[in-house]
Amino acid sequence: MNSSALLALGALALGIFIIPALLLKKDSHKIANRLLAVSLICQMTTAASILFNHLHWLDLRNANFLLIALPSCSVVFLLGYVKKMVSPSYQLKATNLLLLLPFILLVYLLKEGIRIDKNALEGARGGWPPTPLAVFGILLYTLQVIYLAFAERLTRHHNLAIENEFSNKDRIGLRWLRIFICAYLMLVILGLAISLIRLLPGLELWPRSIYYTACIVVIYYFIGFSAVIQPDIFTGHAHRLDGKDDEQRSESNANTGKYETSSLTPALAQSIWQDLQGLMESRAPYLKNDLRLSDLAEMAKIPPNHLSQIINQYADKNFFEFINEYRVAQAIRLLAQQPKAKIITIALESGFNSQSAFYKQFKNSTGYTPKQYMLQTLPSKTKPSA
Repeated sequence: MNSSALLALGALALGIFIIPALLLKKDSHKIANRLLAVSLICQMTTAASILFNHLHWLDLRNANFLLIALPSCSVVFLLGYVKKMVSPSYQLKATNLLLLLPFILLVYLLKEGIRIDKNALEGARGGWPPTPLAVFGILLYTLQVIYLAFAERLTRHHNLAIENEFSNKDRIGLRWLRIFICAYLMLVILGLAISLIRLLPGLELWPRSIYYTACIVVIYYFIGFSAVIQPDIFTGHAHRLDGKDDEQRSESNANTGKYETSSLTPALAQSIWQDLQGLMESRAPYLKNDLRLSDLAEMAKIPPNHLSQIINQYADKNFFEFINEYRVAQAIRLLAQQPKAKIITIALESGFNSQSAFYKQFKNSTGYTPKQYMLQTLPSKTKPSA
């Protein structure tokens, strides 16, 4: 069995485990998981075709649909998965099928000129003029780059939106998803670059079948270790991530709080900022590890959008950075008062919900890890506990 077949076998084995796990997982990600499963099924047809051809169960010349049409559409369902993960209110509609249109048109327009056989694959590996299969590959990669770039943009904006609303983002940050999208995007860009370079006569690069199969294996591994074990992030947050309950709270606070104006004058903004600083010192809301912008706005009796504006203007930070600055300051006080305490104890008592989040924010603020900070600032006889 050659290397392509071995990689295809590994991809299939992992895919057979992941796809049922996604379909059977019961949480608020049900629709998103189904979209991801469909995307994986589309991609898995390439691995299946390579393996079955090696075993002489399938003639590649009769497998154009499996090798071209289905894998071409996988990125569309992946984009749908990303949209549903970053926006719980996103609804699937018939118009979403229009996202498939560019890929369907591409396959339809070039179907007569595309033949997956040994001669076609050899012809697509280099030289000018390009064969229909080479043109198809370049156009397909280009479409995939566009769709994946949009997906990456969605995950980036999701992270920024979370930092403006939540003070902790361990469970809802979807960092793994952005890593997965970026890795996939880089692989596709690499494929596009290889396809373009192959247009130059006399250049032969990495075998294309190896590239395709390796790409699928990488994708499966990312999903296998991340997507299936992704915790339910929408329970209690579905409307919050879309800001719907914040609008309701904003209306309530605007009608009952002491800042009932629809616009902030400089004098009023300064007054709110002073009151907010007093609130942070007297009531220490940052010690609540799931504190949200709307929670703090309710305590301050001001609309959340006004609070966000004040923090951005006077602290020059978003809500996430603002709250965690107070938490780090609290941790520094506790480290001085309780030098023998465990680091996880300091983290939890400062408002962080995990030791990893504490380490990251502490180092961002001080330039040191908690242990390094203690060794730098406390007497040498005092040693921090793990």
